[in-house]
Amino acid sequence: MPGSMLGSGGYPMEIVQHDDLIIVVFEAHAEIRRIYLGVPANEEDLFPDRNGYSVGRWEADKLIVETTHLKEAVDQARYPHSADAKVVEEYTLVTNDDGSKVLTSRMTLTDPAFYTQTITAEKKWQYLPGVRLLPYECNEPTWEAHLDELRGQQHGGQ
Repeated sequence: MPGSMLGSGGYPMEIVQHDDLIIVVFEAHAEIRRIYLGVPANEEDLFPDRNGYSVGRWEADKLIVETTHLKEAVDQARYPHSADAKVVEEYTLVTNDDGSKVLTSRMTLTDPAFYTQTITAEKKWQYLPGVRLLPYECNEPTWEAHLDELRGQQHGGQ
């Protein structure tokens, strides 16, 4: 975190929502992220983790996720951070005029130990019906051919 959400390399992800938990499953490296909804865990039960501890809440149709308790990561190319880092994400889902759906995440990273100002980033994912997660085996050519086929079906092609 936040590289797992912002740098998944174009691989798909699956989002599963329960009443008190959102699970994000990434095809890349078969990674799993948990976003807890409702009452947060007791502070004494938390410890630094690579993905940190994420708590989400709904504000109308926007999902706000705050992540803390991150393990210090100095080896990340895009977003190195200390254990004091805090990541806030805002997720919105928009349906375009053509009926396609786009999920947008706006991320804010604050970390006074590493940065003198706030870091911001944005990422978008397009919903593609019929896409399923595949075993992660670095099989980009096969995956790209599959995506091209799905795009063709979506736009009336064969």
